[in-house]
Amino acid sequence: MDRHAPGSKKGQAAIDFLVSYGIVLIALAITIIILFKISIGNSYTSSPYCSPSPGFSCGFFTMNAFSGVLNVQIDQATGGPITVGGIACSSDLNASGNMPEFGNVQVTANSVYYPQGGFVQNALYSGSAKTFTLYCYDSRGIATGQLGNAFTGYVWMNYTIPNYGQRTQLIATVNAKYT
Repeated sequence: MDRHAPGSKKGQAAIDFLVSYGIVLIALAITIIILFKISIGNSYTSSPYCSPSPGFSCGFFTMNAFSGVLNVQIDQATGGPITVGGIACSSDLNASGNMPEFGNVQVTANSVYYPQGGFVQNALYSGSAKTFTLYCYDSRGIATGQLGNAFTGYVWMNYTIPNYGQRTQLIATVNAKYT
């Protein structure tokens, strides 16, 4: 076949065109795969946060995907000591918005709601912190999830302030990555 025949130039141009676009498509596919591998395509799209109520602050927090256990460090700055009588974590607020919807809805010290041997009433002094370990609940029960996904919920505390009495208060909103 003659290399200079009129049909061979068109054929060569078509092959060059297909090869060029093929290489671009392969490079694009590799780029997309790499982006998903480095978590851009991860289902956990928002940043973890712990947003405390006035008088409280959050230190570190972790959410276990397999056990539904939340570890959260709570600092208090109410101006005096408080005695913590219970702490609860729920994915939703109740209908009136003043208590947890699921799990430890009365925010008690009942050992069922706490892993590792239950809950002991603790004094928490203003300017100090304590790490609490508790189960989080959603409509299915204990809130377990897929690694890397998010749990969003509310942390409630039942506490007593000397000379003021007992109160239960929403102390933080958390968005934690299941680890």
